Amino acid sequence: MGERPVPPLRSLPRSFVLGLPDPAPDAFELPRDELGKIRNVLRLGNGDQIAVLPGDGRLLRCELQGHDAVVLAVEHPDTEPVRRLTLGLALPKPERLEESIRMATEIGVQEFLVFPTERSVVRWDEAKRENRLKRLRTIVREAAEQCFRTHLPTVAFHSSLRAVLEIKPDAVALSEAEGLPRALEPRDGMTLLIGPEGGWAPREREMLAGREVTLGPRVLRVDTAAATAAALVLLASVDSQA
Repeated sequence: MGERPVPPLRSLPRSFVLGLPDPAPDAFELPRDELGKIRNVLRLGNGDQIAVLPGDGRLLRCELQGHDAVVLAVEHPDTEPVRRLTLGLALPKPERLEESIRMATEIGVQEFLVFPTERSVVRWDEAKRENRLKRLRTIVREAAEQCFRTHLPTVAFHSSLRAVLEIKPDAVALSEAEGLPRALEPRDGMTLLIGPEGGWAPREREMLAGREVTLGPRVLRVDTAAATAAALVLLASVDSQA
């Protein structure tokens, strides 16, 4: 029998396996969860090829052999955005938050910050916070694998808008306030904050004075605003990027 054809890189099933050394070993054991997905969900067998993503820009073209991935080649696909964007999300309803993070991950956001505000309908119980973050990180991982990213975005919780502004002093915030003269201007390394479904409270607007930007005259849902803003920053032309 002849050799199997080499599948195109983009067609390979992809799995993030973080922490692999560089250079990678010739073969390594796959984590149990990833192996279960590959064997039981994707129905792949010995000799099938997969892409293993260490999360640092590398892609390891591997062949399945038992519990191991045997490295055939190391690639560096250019699939990450040129710009870097951090997206801060005031806690919306769970389905809105999950959809915002899924779409923004696919578009190319690098970092997510979630935080409560005065008008947030949702409040995270401290005892359940880690489970909620774990759920969001799973969504990020699955979205990043699906859309062929080579870096895995991070998700972190912060206690308030003030706490976010302390670590991101150059952040700008989308606002529904009328008469805003300042439109969103894409730039590298920016942090963009999206407020709650009820809008920023007066005290929060005071904190955001001089930082407010607009996407236009219409009022957008949180997930629509997240995807639209991320696309404007990351998918627009970067020819004139600073």
